[in-house]
Amino acid sequence: MTDHSQSVYGGVSRANHWIGALLFAGVLSVGFYLAYSGIEGPDRRSLMGMHRATGTVLLLFALWRVIWRLRQGFPSPLDGVPAWQVIFARITHWGLIACMLAMPLSGVFMMSLLGGRGIDIYGLFTIPPILEIEGIRPIGRQVHGIVAFTFVGLIGLHILGALKHLLIDRDGTVQRMLAGGRR
Repeated sequence: MTDHSQSVYGGVSRANHWIGALLFAGVLSVGFYLAYSGIEGPDRRSLMGMHRATGTVLLLFALWRVIWRLRQGFPSPLDGVPAWQVIFARITHWGLIACMLAMPLSGVFMMSLLGGRGIDIYGLFTIPPILEIEGIRPIGRQVHGIVAFTFVGLIGLHILGALKHLLIDRDGTVQRMLAGGRR
């Protein structure tokens, strides 16, 4: 059941937002470091293993976020927010949610499900490979990279929108996510 009449984000929604922001920012940062730093050898393998394990676990968090958002909906926009901004915000929010799913899914498919390699989850257990499809890893790597840059772009838009509401509009939009306050 979706309730769009609410005017604030509840505690679970706020926790989902901030926990997800920190975790995904961390995994994205490590991913970009791995892709562009030139790190090699045992340090790279260790960091890559942690990146894969954390990304895989984040898939569960992303699924939870999608289910929660579908159940809860989004709070109604505050009075006076132009329709184009509401539409742009919705597109950005759903894009962020799609990236939260696509990032770990592309990694898991690239490595384990179709890439022929298991994913070690912090030494606790290994997700075994399902099968290996020749050439899937380069495709998965491209998808993973495209989604990463898309995710970063959407995060940037999201932050710019929040700053606009906080510093220019001063309309209470950001306060709804910070502390659940109403305008």
